[in-house]
Amino acid sequence: MLKPRLITAFLVDSSQHLVKTVNFSERNYLGDPLNAAYIFSGFEVDELLVLDIDASLEDRTISYDFVKALASFTKVPLTVGGGISDLSQIQNLLSLGVEKIILSSKIENNFSFLEKAVNKFGSSSISVVINIKHDLKKNAQVAYLGRSEASSSYCIESLSMAIQNSGAGELIINNIDREGTKKGFDISLMKRLNEKLSIPLVALGGAGNIKHIEDLLTATPINGIACGTLFVYGNESKDVLMNYESTSVWLKNNFKSLIKKFIK
Repeated sequence: MLKPRLITAFLVDSSQHLVKTVNFSERNYLGDPLNAAYIFSGFEVDELLVLDIDASLEDRTISYDFVKALASFTKVPLTVGGGISDLSQIQNLLSLGVEKIILSSKIENNFSFLEKAVNKFGSSSISVVINIKHDLKKNAQVAYLGRSEASSSYCIESLSMAIQNSGAGELIINNIDREGTKKGFDISLMKRLNEKLSIPLVALGGAGNIKHIEDLLTATPINGIACGTLFVYGNESKDVLMNYESTSVWLKNNFKSLIKKFIK
């Protein structure tokens, strides 16, 4: 298998503040995302993923000025998302030094937009994120494009297959029920999707320690592991880990040694 990518996931709000959430709520202010991007780009992560979580609801796209500044503060590949709804926006973001853009809510009932984006910019530039949540009425996990309160629910497998068939270069599975909880990844779901799909998969939501990552990679050879809470908080506290000099050593000693076990 290919070496799995370690991805640092940042959430920013409408004020371009770095925030962290639990189950996409309970926002906690963390600080300046530009400073955080600079810090983590030096910690040997493979990619920085930044989502503006208010953009779609406010009917705007992630700020170009913010993305331009972000690109200047990081030395690692940059992936951004938030309210992207037309090809010109994708063109503008890619021209700022972004490697990939993320689509979600704006492709609901509009998969032709996804297909046009792939045809124009190539699949390697286009990722899609779907949000996974347990539906109490259906007593089952379902998928959403965008926030669950603002979009329709879909069968996870059917939606994932439709995204793959439309040509997306990567599918990010964001588990809302596990996001920020440190309870570990939904291994059975990721394994099931990985067996059904050929598109590269990224798991997001639930990582609380290195063992959670090891358990997922042991069960199924997915393409990427994205972590937010694990990297910005101390393991047993809400202290902001990224402020500590030990973060760099922690990453090198834990994840980098872990990844070596899964290179074949």
